[in-house]
Amino acid sequence: MSTNTLRSVLMAPCLAVGCIAAAQQTPVSQMETLTRGVVAVHTAEGNFVSWRLLGTDPEGTRFTLLRDGESIADGLAVTNYADSRGTDGSRYAVVADNEAGRADAAGGTPVWAEGFKRIQLDRPATTDGVGYMPHEAAVGDVDADGEYELVVKWLPTDWKDNATAGFSHKTYIDCYRLDGTRLWRIDMGINIRSGSHYTQMAVYDFDLDGRAELICKTAPGTTDGQGRYVSLAADDDGIAGTDNAADYRNAEGRILSGPEFLTVFDGQTGKALHTVWYNPNRAFTTGGAADYSTTWGDDNGNRGDRFLCCVAYLDGPEARPSAVMCRGYYTRAYLWAVDFDGSKLSTKWLHASTSISKVTRTDGQGNAQTRSYTKNTSGLNRNFTAYGQGNHNLSVADVDGDGRDEIVYGAATIDHDGWILYSTGLGHGDAMHLGDLMPDRPGLEVFQVHETEPWGFDVHDAATGELLLHVKGNGDTGRGMAADAFGSTRGHEFWSAASQDVYDTGGNVVSSARPSYCFRTYWDGTLRDNLLDGVKLTDGQGRRLATFSDMGQSTTFGSKATPVVQADLLGDWREELVFFNSADSASLNIFTSTEPTDFAIPTLMHDHTYRMGVAWQNAGYNQPPHLGYYLPDTVATRFVPIGGSPMWQQVALGDSMRAVACRLKNCTGAMLMATYLDGERIKSFSAPDGFAFEVDRDRAAFTLSGMPPKAGTYEFEVRSSGDLSGERLTDTITVVVCGADGVRPAWAAGGGSGPEAVFDLQGRRRPEGAVSCGGIRIVRGAHGAVKVAAGRRR
Repeated sequence: MSTNTLRSVLMAPCLAVGCIAAAQQTPVSQMETLTRGVVAVHTAEGNFVSWRLLGTDPEGTRFTLLRDGESIADGLAVTNYADSRGTDGSRYAVVADNEAGRADAAGGTPVWAEGFKRIQLDRPATTDGVGYMPHEAAVGDVDADGEYELVVKWLPTDWKDNATAGFSHKTYIDCYRLDGTRLWRIDMGINIRSGSHYTQMAVYDFDLDGRAELICKTAPGTTDGQGRYVSLAADDDGIAGTDNAADYRNAEGRILSGPEFLTVFDGQTGKALHTVWYNPNRAFTTGGAADYSTTWGDDNGNRGDRFLCCVAYLDGPEARPSAVMCRGYYTRAYLWAVDFDGSKLSTKWLHASTSISKVTRTDGQGNAQTRSYTKNTSGLNRNFTAYGQGNHNLSVADVDGDGRDEIVYGAATIDHDGWILYSTGLGHGDAMHLGDLMPDRPGLEVFQVHETEPWGFDVHDAATGELLLHVKGNGDTGRGMAADAFGSTRGHEFWSAASQDVYDTGGNVVSSARPSYCFRTYWDGTLRDNLLDGVKLTDGQGRRLATFSDMGQSTTFGSKATPVVQADLLGDWREELVFFNSADSASLNIFTSTEPTDFAIPTLMHDHTYRMGVAWQNAGYNQPPHLGYYLPDTVATRFVPIGGSPMWQQVALGDSMRAVACRLKNCTGAMLMATYLDGERIKSFSAPDGFAFEVDRDRAAFTLSGMPPKAGTYEFEVRSSGDLSGERLTDTITVVVCGADGVRPAWAAGGGSGPEAVFDLQGRRRPEGAVSCGGIRIVRGAHGAVKVAAGRRR
């Protein structure tokens, strides 16, 4: 178990802002205020009901489930329930034992009678034979009711990739409650080209008022959710006086001139709150309009009109988060950190990787500084900055453990202050994954595929860029996956389009039958990733779990086949999959798992790394979010000392030991398997003379107490039972009983004894003032100190 995982599971239920990698709790300030998110689905066996465990819930929270206002189950430690007596007309509510009253329980949540939740949309009108599809969505609570809304981006069927000439119809952005209520519509206008690379949506609560906003790139002619031009929300005369009737499309349908704006919209009303110039513009300058510069490396916008965005806590967990708007990744790369204080947008910093070795950072007051970089972590004699290193996607986490987020921009990572943290130098790619991919080493890791030589994929340390695994390819490696799907190894597995081989964390080939590599998701109730390939869902062994095409679902991005959005929107910790219905392209269908699970995991949305992943998911070529911790470790069995109980202690002969009390975590029982005195087994399956071992199943705890009858070192091996993970834990309680005589360590020169010579069986130095007791010699072993009594070694 890695340092970060061990710390995080001890400090459950929540994980950190990513850190090295999750050694701190996610601050409550970053956890959105959410309801229980009760969801009930009608199945052939009755109704399947699930609900949220929150990151703010006390450990050991239990639930009461009500159907039609009456309790049908109480004391539930899990967050799902199969109600065989429920009907498609039932209504459900859940009350936690730490919550007062049941005021909202009578109404309850209705059942999804179709097996999924259908959201009827208001599709934009078809014109000139061009229709619309709900291409992708972002997630946010725009009205502070504790439920998420979907911010949906509509693309016309004639949308264009940057490399392709041609005109496209307009892009629209809608906001819907999950009951289908449309709150507003934004018309992006003719001066924003339609496609996957132009309009990126940052949806989050940027001003910390409890309601999410939308921040995105706009242009002359863009109208807000109130039907007003966004230019009217500017306090810059150049923007306020823009000609909103102007058409800046050239003969090829490209938009290579004219003003470019950034606008923040009220999430509940769609009203434009503030509009500023988009930075940098097409010619790398700030604060105004400019024509496209061929310094990008082309003359058609394919380099400079590639946009991404994300949300990041750049000033720490208690400060306001920033929107980071990004431009370019094939050559120059710009990342613009923008803050919103509830009234105005302002620049925090602007990062500009202008060459393979130069970075200019401009602060919010316009002061610019340039640094040169001469190293990368791959050792290849090329790119040392973010120049040419960006992906069609990005990730966010606090990768270096300083409490502030970094932006993983493909093969380069930008520190919270806008400077380069490192670059691997391995170049651009289409797919990337960030999480605790290798749980037995400290920190988070990044998996990335590459389109440039030496191609293939790499896994690198997210904090340092150190290459941990590099599998080279023979050409453009466009697809790849990091997922903990196989279950035969600890940690994630890695595979890509470069070969049929699947690798474990040690670089060993564990399979030559490569699975799909579109999306990973939690669905089947185990703690392993399942694999979503378009509308087909399987586990790592290829067992089919669902085929959503049976219900007319469709995906986006063609062969990449991604859902409209994937996130833990409702119910328990499993993720919801949102597809659009191909029959009419005018409805979204939300699917939630109805597989029972024994695991109660806090909502994934209360893990910082995962929540930031949901926020960037819609940017560019969509990628699935990952947790900032290793999920199986959250259910590992632990004996948690109560009240400072010492797992190692020293007492004098004739004195009672200090009682050791431990709470049982993720198991139901414990047994004293064996007791050793000075390395010899003296008792099995019960306590030896002078000691008592008691298990209190009601309190889920055990206690070891007593008065040792002899001097020496007692070791009590305690084993768990009823483990949630299925893997038993054996832990040791050590009591060193001091008689009249002490001994010296074997290596102590000139004899004598002292605190520096005292170690336990694990090689840990004992507290100052401790002495060696019981006629035991301490000798130095290969892995630290081991104790030897009468020549016997354990």
